[in-house]
Amino acid sequence: MQVIRAARPEEFAWSLVRPVVAIGTMDGVHLGHQAVLASARELAAALHGTAAVLTFAQHPLEVVRPAEAPAVITPLPLKLLLLEGCGMEAALAIEFSAAMAAVEAEAFVSDILFKRLGVAGLAVGHDFGFGRGRRGTVTLLTSMAASAGVSLVVVPPVRLGEQVVSSRHVRGLLAAGQVAEARRFLGRPFAVLGQGQPGAGRGRGLGFPTANLALLGRPVLKDGVYAGRVLVRGEYRDAVMNLGVAPTFGAGARRLEIHIAGWAAPLYGERLVVYILERLRDEARFPDAAALKSQLERDLAAAEAVWEAARGLPWPEWTLQA
Repeated sequence: MQVIRAARPEEFAWSLVRPVVAIGTMDGVHLGHQAVLASARELAAALHGTAAVLTFAQHPLEVVRPAEAPAVITPLPLKLLLLEGCGMEAALAIEFSAAMAAVEAEAFVSDILFKRLGVAGLAVGHDFGFGRGRRGTVTLLTSMAASAGVSLVVVPPVRLGEQVVSSRHVRGLLAAGQVAEARRFLGRPFAVLGQGQPGAGRGRGLGFPTANLALLGRPVLKDGVYAGRVLVRGEYRDAVMNLGVAPTFGAGARRLEIHIAGWAAPLYGERLVVYILERLRDEARFPDAAALKSQLERDLAAAEAVWEAARGLPWPEWTLQA
């Protein structure tokens, strides 16, 4: 997938044949976002064009109203991997800024989408808003697209039962530790992306060597112990992980510690994708190392059933750069 990161409208440029563009922050790339992306792919095929996506490198609220900005479900590097997995051929990731926030809705459509990007088609969600103060609506976009001869698909809300699929709902589930339920709305297990870094070595001393991950962003997930799988060196491995401050040895900085079953090699500097499948328990402080080791053995036993159930899931073949 061709990726362009840009901050100013004059940098928004690509050489695509009849680009059909899905637009949105798309934090989480959940089932609702996937419906918009699928519509862009279908329209691109009908128009003999190129399926592309316009998204943002950070959540716009981080610039517009920082105090209200939510924890991000999918930091940009992970979001780009997911967008590519959804069949997008190109992505424009805009570094959102105060200048971008001040662009009027009509100018965003006419100057950026039509003139600079030369879109042949667009796909957006039913609640899409754009331009200064989000004054731009689907009604405005529909009118301007029709006048310019640009095809537009407005995707209705996706529901699971009575619940509309939304990033807000997924965040709430993750903040409560309900990763299995969040998976239904994401259409895949929740994932985080991080880089291995040295730790204190206490896990190795207990017989449970861990990889400590420096995570991108602040994880929305509730602290605790989880079972999951890790993409490491092109291979998926079973793992148990703790998100929190490791209180048994004196609470420190919040971090993710991962024990990969049957893996002992250091992973310093390596990028890992961690899929979090099931929550096993709360993080807890134990009276001594022996009590902690005993609990870790029980965690591994509990994780076995989770790992076995995950064997049949489709796992993407991603290549991660260190």
